[in-house]
Amino acid sequence: MKILVTGASGFIGGHLVELLAADDSNDILATGRSFTNKFDPYPNVTYFQQDLSVSVPDQSCDVCVHCAGLADDKASREEFNNHNVKATKNLLRAVRHCKVLIFISSASVYDFADGTLKFEQDAQMNKHISLYGQSKLLAEEVVRTCGISSIYILRPRAVYGRGDRVLLPKILALIRNNQMILPAKLSSKASMTHIGNLAELVVKCLAQSSPGVDVFNVADKTTYNLKTVLGEILKRKSGRMKFIFIPMPVVAFFVNVRSYLGIRGKISKQALKYITEDSVISVEKAEKLLGYIGQHEFYVSIDQLDI
Repeated sequence: MKILVTGASGFIGGHLVELLAADDSNDILATGRSFTNKFDPYPNVTYFQQDLSVSVPDQSCDVCVHCAGLADDKASREEFNNHNVKATKNLLRAVRHCKVLIFISSASVYDFADGTLKFEQDAQMNKHISLYGQSKLLAEEVVRTCGISSIYILRPRAVYGRGDRVLLPKILALIRNNQMILPAKLSSKASMTHIGNLAELVVKCLAQSSPGVDVFNVADKTTYNLKTVLGEILKRKSGRMKFIFIPMPVVAFFVNVRSYLGIRGKISKQALKYITEDSVISVEKAEKLLGYIGQHEFYVSIDQLDI
């Protein structure tokens, strides 16, 4: 099977390339914005550097796994549009003859402000969704209408694991003098997704390859208390679990002022929402229709993290 994987120089795409390359019958074409030689040991992987937002040469492949995208919560609307929407349009023109498309979207397409459990049908465009989430929802619409016969849209929440260069570094940045500085006394609950669980669902989608368009949430089976998760990371990093809590109105004031002045801080307005709102998604549909198991969970996998 000939498989094109985008975003291969990143955490999710790189993991999926290595997983799929373990099957000698797969011929992997991998691409990313950055140079990398990490796939040199794999004889069935060919890597090329390409910015999808600029152009994409026509590609001959049976399957495309589209992981590329911009996830910086401090990026502008234009940057998100270029790297998440325009890039997806460019890619789909280049792979229009492939049979199966798997698009790695995000659970950021949901508005978590009401604190309710989110199902696949709950994603709707509104002003409360982050610019990142809006761009992913727009990209999903592009994917839905591209004409490829079998399409899977996957929405993971907070992907973590060895090699993560996005989520964990943001958490570690909150640690100062072996203490973690946080807004208020956190009680929020969140879904998180081990990279192995996301990979499991990608493989199950490939095995099924049903005609039509389908959307699946993907997350660990465990719903996490965010304070407990952050505490475990802090304990691994500093040897103790000590927090400094700053009153929420104070944090919100400084975050809003920094945002207004265009000054980047440790916590953006969007990051503040991430850690103070409940953000739990249902994986019932994936369990029922794809036989999703989701065997990995954070507390067992913490030793694998690059702390």
